[in-house]
Amino acid sequence: MLFAKTRNPFLLLALVSFLFTGLTGFHTKPITGLAEDLLAETNGFRHQNNLPELELSDELSAIAQKHSENMAGSRVGFGHSGFSKRSAQARKQLDDVISVAENVAYGPTSASELMQLWKNSTGHRRNMLGKYKYVGIGIAKNRRGILYYTMLLAG
Repeated sequence: MLFAKTRNPFLLLALVSFLFTGLTGFHTKPITGLAEDLLAETNGFRHQNNLPELELSDELSAIAQKHSENMAGSRVGFGHSGFSKRSAQARKQLDDVISVAENVAYGPTSASELMQLWKNSTGHRRNMLGKYKYVGIGIAKNRRGILYYTMLLAG
């Protein structure tokens, strides 16, 4: 057997990981990288439309992350259920917030793919181009590797 003489467990783990990734064809950036890319893509889209950049909010991101985790874990259905509660939390945590909007999605494995979907949707596009100051981004993966996204916008 090929692995019988291998005494380095890290080499074995790397090989198995490489084979699994190659066989599944599932390549995604780490979730933190996707969030950074999504912020950059969103701000680039706003810049193209002569709007100021959104400021990433840790408070909004925590709320968005919880919703993404709940959707990915099937604790809530996919969608905007519970948005009024998330909106109230956002207004409570950020003093200068008057309005809150939310975009959700699942499936895309890159920020550019997700942005294309949201740009082509009237409501999502309107949210991204709204008069908001802050953004929070949450991304979670379910057991099958499907990514769930929540973007909260506030201003």
